[in-house]
Amino acid sequence: MEINTIFIPELYFSQILGGSMKYLLPILILTFLFSCTGSDEQLSTEEEIKEKEKVVEVLKAYNYAYQKKNFSEMVRYLANDLTFFGSDSGETVKSLTEFKIAIEKQWEDVDSMKFGEMSDIYILMDSRGRIASAIYGVPLQIWSGGKGVTLFLRVARTLKKEGGNWVIASGITGITRASKSVKELLDETSNK
Repeated sequence: MEINTIFIPELYFSQILGGSMKYLLPILILTFLFSCTGSDEQLSTEEEIKEKEKVVEVLKAYNYAYQKKNFSEMVRYLANDLTFFGSDSGETVKSLTEFKIAIEKQWEDVDSMKFGEMSDIYILMDSRGRIASAIYGVPLQIWSGGKGVTLFLRVARTLKKEGGNWVIASGITGITRASKSVKELLDETSNK
């Protein structure tokens, strides 16, 4: 009498794993997931320098699009989910639609503008080059109705990687005041 043998994988692995197949599937799934995850290596010093240069390029390109009043160009440098804080407590923007309305309102009051060179740039980046915080100063000349003014802005931006590119996820801009102490400013206000 001839005996035919049939290979049944479940029985084979069950014997190898001590009679229990319930661990095989989770082990295979975890192995697959870990093999598919991206590299979590830290950036080298040279890579970090290059990434910070890319962050500065994005900030400059955004400012240039802003001064040209080109919203569609600005959007290229904005995250899909964003938050911007304005100069007053009621101005919080949390969508591209809200952002467009706020920007266009600002542009109505301005004939033209020009950013100067960024200065005092400080960038803090996570070790894997996925999130960055940038703080910098920049002069801004604004013209409206034949009059011009030069302001100095302090800007804070949070950037993140989306699709391999740096984009601005949040920001706040402040206009610096004259070099007077708070007491001097309060005294001027009380004298009026």
